Amino acid sequence: MEASEETLTCGLCRKSGTFTAPVSVILLFAPGLAKPYPLIPAEDYRVCGACDAIFTLVNRAAEAHPTTRQAGPWSRAIIVFADGHGVDVKAKRGQQAVAMA
Repeated sequence: MEASEETLTCGLCRKSGTFTAPVSVILLFAPGLAKPYPLIPAEDYRVCGACDAIFTLVNRAAEAHPTTRQAGPWSRAIIVFADGHGVDVKAKRGQQAVAMA
């Protein structure tokens, strides 16, 4: 039985083997932030590629930091992984109110 980094199981969908490289930084965009706020994980977080786990990661990261928690619901996040790849994620919210200037 091999126990390698590649044999992870997702806590949401229970699938294994479809994970990203570790997350290096999350740039969080929210209405209350003048510019994107960088969140750097203290641990190695990998994201399941088979489900919507990336939204859970961003939600938890935003709630964990006082600055982003007070900035209101995040609207966009750019996640950069240790291997140099990145993902641009837009928040999924039903009937979200958008202010027009």
